Amino acid sequence: MNGAAGLSCEPWAVDSGTVVALGGLVLLQAEAVESVASRMVEVADLEWESPAGRNYRDYVLIQAGGVRMCGALLRDAAIGIESFAATLRSFEYNRFLEQQLP
Repeated sequence: MNGAAGLSCEPWAVDSGTVVALGGLVLLQAEAVESVASRMVEVADLEWESPAGRNYRDYVLIQAGGVRMCGALLRDAAIGIESFAATLRSFEYNRFLEQQLP
């Protein structure tokens, strides 16, 4: 994500800067979820000697797939938020220019 809009010194870009910050938070959550999924796969990669252990491994791998999908959806949401922030920033700038007209 491009955080440049959130670091702007333009006073008219208040709302879009807030949206950029929200997108950054969503991206951080996506990374945290993806980290959990990686740790789940590490657990599944352990050697399990018992049938119950092997069944648990299979279960964990299925769940890890769902967690990874959740991380991907969060990344998609962050991209959508970034797109919305860019649109909002354009709107804010146009509104600012209209207010400057006599």
